[in-house]
Parts: sequence; C-alpha cells; structure tokens
Amino acid sequence: MRRRLIDAAREEFGEKGIDAATTRGIAERAGCNEVTLFRHFETKQKLLAAVVHETSAEFRSLCECREGMTGELRADLLRFATVYNASMERCEGMARVLIGEGRRQPNLAKELIGDVLGPFHRSIECYLKERMEAGLVRKDLKVAAFAEVFTAALMGGMLRRTSGLSKLKREGWLQQTVDLMARSVEV
Repeated sequence: MRRRLIDAAREEFGEKGIDAATTRGIAERAGCNEVTLFRHFETKQKLLAAVVHETSAEFRSLCECREGMTGELRADLLRFATVYNASMERCEGMARVLIGEGRRQPNLAKELIGDVLGPFHRSIECYLKERMEAGLVRKDLKVAAFAEVFTAALMGGMLRRTSGLSKLKREGWLQQTVDLMARSVEV
C-alpha cells in the first residue's frame, strides 16, 4: 500500500502541483481512503517528502551508468546523455513541480534537483579526467563546469521537448547536445 500511495502521490503532485494536489485525490488514485494514507504518512507534507526521497533514490540508481562505456568520447557522452534523459523523463512531473515551487519547498527541490545530480556529475567528471589522461580531452577543461553545462542542456532539452517547444525529437536533441559538447572538449 505504501508503494501505491507514493506512486499515486507522484502522479498527483506531478499533474496538479504541490498545493493543488489533495490527499483525497492521492488516496483515490491509490485505491484506498484518506485514513489509510494518513496512517502511513501522517501528513501531506510527509508524503511529499517520501515521494521526493523515493524519486531521488530512483534517479540516482538510474544514473549509475559507468558500465557500458566504450572509451570513445562521443559514444560514452551519448550513453551519459541517454541515461540522464531517461531518468529525467521518468521523474519529469516531480522535477517540474519542484522547479516551479522550489522557493516554497527549497529543501525538497534541493534534494530532488540538486543533490541527486552530485553522483552523476562526479561520474562524468571522473570519466573526463580519465579521457584527459589518455590525451583525448583538452587538459584545460574544467570537468565540473562541463558536467553542469551538459546536464543543464539535457534538462532544458527534455523540458522543451515535452512541452512541445522544440522541433527536435529526443534522439536528435541528445545527438546534437553530445556533438556540440564533444566538439568543445576534444583534442
């Protein structure tokens, strides 16, 4: 039941936003009553915290993508981009909500949007340092800045595409982002 409530809350918060989402609507989506919801989470705020925590954990696990790396810069950046994009698409509703309501929910926004990217950024940074040592990436590259800009471009692309604001489809956006980013760091 806990799992169903978290999944239902993720949908409700993602569709309606934090303030407009109701415990009644969440309980209905989960196929239970509000008493059951409150028995598991006590308050809407605690349920929201659980949803953010679960979404963050899921995102982190999806972004563990060191396996499958080829050593070829463009192919590996595309692998990073594909994994990150899939994770963002899975968590899109909650990400949009917390981007929009981040000022009112700063700790939750930080956990879902900020903290979860740390391990992913470190993975990209480590990879780039290895490529740098192999002589395939510019020695003057600021790997932390690259990771920030790379994921920001990918997130912006996902938000634009899913809002119908971009003419590029997923694969085109990923490929173009990787191409531009690879050109900027290749030796």
